Amino acid sequence: MIKAAGALALCGALLAGASSTAQAAPPPKAKLKIVDGMKGGPVKSVWLHCAPVGGTHPNAQAACRMLRQVKGEPSQLKAEPKASCTQEIKPHAVAIAGTWYGRKVHWAKFFANACQMRAMTGPVLAL
Repeated sequence: MIKAAGALALCGALLAGASSTAQAAPPPKAKLKIVDGMKGGPVKSVWLHCAPVGGTHPNAQAACRMLRQVKGEPSQLKAEPKASCTQEIKPHAVAIAGTWYGRKVHWAKFFANACQMRAMTGPVLAL
């Protein structure tokens, strides 16, 4: 009986300690769904969280940094405006939707090929 009471007390102490020390992380101030679909190819999609940085984006830190430079406006992205891209036609349809510090973001664009897409969006669309 004493062993059972001791075990119950130990379990209760562990549960109480676990609940008091566990704290939920704050929600990100920016949460964006990024989609890239290539004609005749796969569709890739990731989540990008900024402040704090996270999500499933392969280079979230750099993508958040670049979006901060344009205040979360994807239409203002210009990673390498003087890049030399071929005239290859492999269209990409891309979209970014979500929230950026409380403001809704909805942006979509077509690019003739992956080089042009990277030249304009840099790490944001490097999926």
